[in-house]
Amino acid sequence: MTTMRKSILFITGLLLSLCVMAQQRPTHEVAGTVVDETGEPIIGATVIVKDRIGGEITDIDGKFKIKAQQGDLIYITYIGFDRYELLVSKSETDLKITMTESKQTLDEVVVVGVGSKRKVSQVAAMSTVNVADLQVPTSSVANLLGGRVAGIVSMMSSGEPGKNIADFWIRGIGTFGYNSGALVLIDGLEGDINSIDPADIESFSILKDASATAVYGVRGANGVVIITTKKGLSGKMSITGRANVSLSQVKRMPKYVGAYEYALLANEAKSVRGDLKLYNDIEMEIIQKGLDPDMYPNVNWQDELVNPISWRQNYYASARGGGEVSRYFISLSGSNESAAYKVDKNSPYASNVGYNTYNYRLNLDLNLTPTTTAYIGSDGFLKATNSPGVASTDYIWGAQAQVTPLAYPIKYSTGDFPSAGSNQSMSPYVMINQLGRYTDQEFQGKATLALNQDLGFVTEGLKFSIQGAYDITSFFRERRLVMPSLKRALRRTATGELVLTETVQASPASYGQETDQFRKYYMKSTLNYNRKFARDHNLSVLINAEIEDRKLGGDAFDANQGLNPNLRSIPKRYLGAAGWVNYSFKDTYLLDVNLGYTGTENFQPGRQFGWFPAVGIGWVPTAYDWMQENLSWLDFFKIRATIGSVGNDRISSRRFPYLTMVNRGYGSSFGLNGQVSVITDSTIGADNLEWEQSVKSDLGLELRLLQERLSFTVDIYNDQRQGI
Repeated sequence: MTTMRKSILFITGLLLSLCVMAQQRPTHEVAGTVVDETGEPIIGATVIVKDRIGGEITDIDGKFKIKAQQGDLIYITYIGFDRYELLVSKSETDLKITMTESKQTLDEVVVVGVGSKRKVSQVAAMSTVNVADLQVPTSSVANLLGGRVAGIVSMMSSGEPGKNIADFWIRGIGTFGYNSGALVLIDGLEGDINSIDPADIESFSILKDASATAVYGVRGANGVVIITTKKGLSGKMSITGRANVSLSQVKRMPKYVGAYEYALLANEAKSVRGDLKLYNDIEMEIIQKGLDPDMYPNVNWQDELVNPISWRQNYYASARGGGEVSRYFISLSGSNESAAYKVDKNSPYASNVGYNTYNYRLNLDLNLTPTTTAYIGSDGFLKATNSPGVASTDYIWGAQAQVTPLAYPIKYSTGDFPSAGSNQSMSPYVMINQLGRYTDQEFQGKATLALNQDLGFVTEGLKFSIQGAYDITSFFRERRLVMPSLKRALRRTATGELVLTETVQASPASYGQETDQFRKYYMKSTLNYNRKFARDHNLSVLINAEIEDRKLGGDAFDANQGLNPNLRSIPKRYLGAAGWVNYSFKDTYLLDVNLGYTGTENFQPGRQFGWFPAVGIGWVPTAYDWMQENLSWLDFFKIRATIGSVGNDRISSRRFPYLTMVNRGYGSSFGLNGQVSVITDSTIGADNLEWEQSVKSDLGLELRLLQERLSFTVDIYNDQRQGI
């Protein structure tokens, strides 16, 4: 008994000693740089010590620093890469850790707007954009899509600040109706692609065919753009900052001749037609020697007005982090774009064309219970455009190209401003420097709240979410206008005095402003079921319902309300339900069934709702063991085919195009004296109108070769639009 008691005491003492030794393990500092396989630093990778709460995030250079005890295991993780494990044995401060891209793509998911699907089971035609390609200074994300995404057609029609934003279409323009642009969803909510800073984007997808867009019903015919923004991550706060300054130069501008060369060519043109010369020999000598700059000026309007060099500045800052309960992402950004014209700084009425933007974003995720999470999001975008008081800056650009060097000087020697006889032919110098200024501001704000509930206690794989959002867009436009007296030189007197005649009378300074706004309520609920059965069967079922209510005002789509302004007070509404069933057997045989039932108030009762079905199938031969054993160089091969129908309800700029608009007024009638009441049809409606219907079919091949070093996708598609 005594021997046993001694053994117990010895073992107990040994265990206590080991515990004390474990508690006294030396602490080491581990630091280094995390890079990808190309050597580029990975920003935002999570660095944690196994079984310890909290961790670190790599900075903008991919660097990290963390303390751990000897024998600890450090995990380094980042989306799309395999986890890197590091056993701590000593202090190391100059590590270079290369992470490899994950090859386990079967369980990766892609966001498709109302939900997400496993990447391998996705049979729809869609493209994803490498977010790293979007991190460049630009006026708009839309300007970056052309040439980066297959099937995207983009066009920029102006280089003027505020107008240098590209239009883009998915697989071309499919309609001659009012709207041919894609539906843009940002974090599941309809938004403006031009209002988001590229640095806020986490993922970017383009949905092209009916299998992907049928759930959007009457709004899916032109394709859908899916953008998700960055969310918070558990770990120490990571702050990112960026400042860009870019210089643009207009290189391909026409070269204009001077006054004397112009006069020679004008005389030659007259002579060829058999007419008298425009300028006689005396006038030609005056022009050549510059003897009378009032009557015979020599103005190069391009040199006087156009600034071939412009600057753009972008500033961005974000903070990202969180803990076990909450995670946050906050960003602020702004840009300033200088104008393309030269301004007389001594003129109190001068105004140039400038474009400024300001953004903010807040994404907050909260763990309310072990199975319930909440998401709170808010973002805002303010754009401000300043321009001269002229009705359109197109007049300035056109005038500098069309006004001849002999038409009139910048300013007469008397101090008067010139004009050729009307507002349209006034001096472009006057347009920029003497007409006042015009300011146009637009603010877009959004707030959203979402709750996500895991219903695994009911059945495995069942989840429910509900989301509500409030949008507001407000406009503020103001004009400070003035018109100077404009004159035209007729001749000189015998004593050499300049004779002027007034072509445009002066008008005093005036002020006007306009405000407008519209708001939108949005509610969406989703029930999602994802389950794997018997190792070989993957099933995903989703049911989604949503409602949208807009109070119109300021929306370009609804700016033309016909002759009845009361139509603006009627809310614009969407109501719909959608669902899909996605099934795969051994990740080899794929089936995808989608169905949307949506409606819009823009059509007459009985024609407001419609069904939009789509079906897709797929086959993955590389899932066979024989393919993997004998064609090891072929990493992935998928054949897919889809067909379905979607719609487009924006067929007219006018609300309720099925209605006939009637005007009541007064006029005269044959055989009667005085005014009589008359009723006229101002707009004839069509009572058989429906949304446009697009039947889309697609056959696609996806291949990845040589250990993912080479990949490509081929699509053959047909889009038949009816009811335009």
